[in-house]
Amino acid sequence: MGFRVARGLYGRWRRMNAPERARLEGLADDVKERALELRGTPDPERAELDLQHAGERLADAMVQSAEADPEVSDADVGELRGDLARELERLATAEVSASRSRAEPKVKQ
Repeated sequence: MGFRVARGLYGRWRRMNAPERARLEGLADDVKERALELRGTPDPERAELDLQHAGERLADAMVQSAEADPEVSDADVGELRGDLARELERLATAEVSASRSRAEPKVKQ
């Protein structure tokens, strides 16, 4: 789940205008790298947490960018903020779900 949320955030970043995309490139690259680290990491819980924090930083920067753009309406900023909040909530929920499934071994009957 975390990988899909990161892909969604990264995709939103790629659709931004070129100057803003360049300004946020480091944050987007961090999200991409953290998502790739989920595959085969010896500490998946830490990797998921790192990905969540990277996603939050990118989402915050995207909202700030939209707020500063005079061509983006307040309604559009609100919609973006809500969309990103839902995506990050999915990431956080996936993290909790994944940690529970690792902590609760299945009992065969």
